[in-house]
Amino acid sequence: MEMLSFALLLVVSFFLAIMGTMIGMAMLILLPVMLFLGIPVHTAVATGRFSMVGINLGNITKFSKNEKLRPRYFMAFAIAGVIGSLIGASFLTSFNEKALKTAIGIFMIIVSIFVLFEDFVKPKKLHEKITLKHHALSALSGIFIGSYIGVLGGGGATLVILLLVMIYGLSFHDAVANQKAVTLPVSIIATLVFVYQGIIDYRLGIPLFIVNVIGGWIGASLILKFSGAWLKRIIVPISIVLGVGLIFL
Repeated sequence: MEMLSFALLLVVSFFLAIMGTMIGMAMLILLPVMLFLGIPVHTAVATGRFSMVGINLGNITKFSKNEKLRPRYFMAFAIAGVIGSLIGASFLTSFNEKALKTAIGIFMIIVSIFVLFEDFVKPKKLHEKITLKHHALSALSGIFIGSYIGVLGGGGATLVILLLVMIYGLSFHDAVANQKAVTLPVSIIATLVFVYQGIIDYRLGIPLFIVNVIGGWIGASLILKFSGAWLKRIIVPISIVLGVGLIFL
């Protein structure tokens, strides 16, 4: 990759790490950017997922200091998500490049539409008493989202946030914080599968990982003070355009 393209990718990833902490969608935008820069699709998915671990580490470090993490609301989701991620990531290389690009484009559009309607999802009263029903719904969601993150990845964090709000009645700020405790182990497991398969480009992945840790820390600091609603009006149209571009690429 040319130096200018590499520098552009690092800058984009840094700002996406900040944005992704506040509203999700970091991988949803990073992935097509990597593809448009000529990175093979399987390598882009694997390397992008590796770099997402950096965002989650930056987030977790900040959120844990602010006591935002509540294990009883994310534990079942995280355990099931790890299982789903292991399954999904194992099948990544089974998809041909064209089919995978098309699938990524379609899901970019679908997830973007979910984000548009996210503000209409109102948190119910927080469920202080957690029942087996809540954990069952959480586990089923975890298997599905984990598998999706393992294969495609983009927008998985956004879906986790919505599901935590709907299942447990968490506020959006609390859901964003606890989502990180789900996506971190899911991303780690998917990354380990990709390491075993040898499809991560570490020359790109390690620098992306580093800038994402920094961006994730900054984003976690900002979300505790500001709403990310205004970001959606900018990012969602971009995501839809990129998704359409991938479908016809």
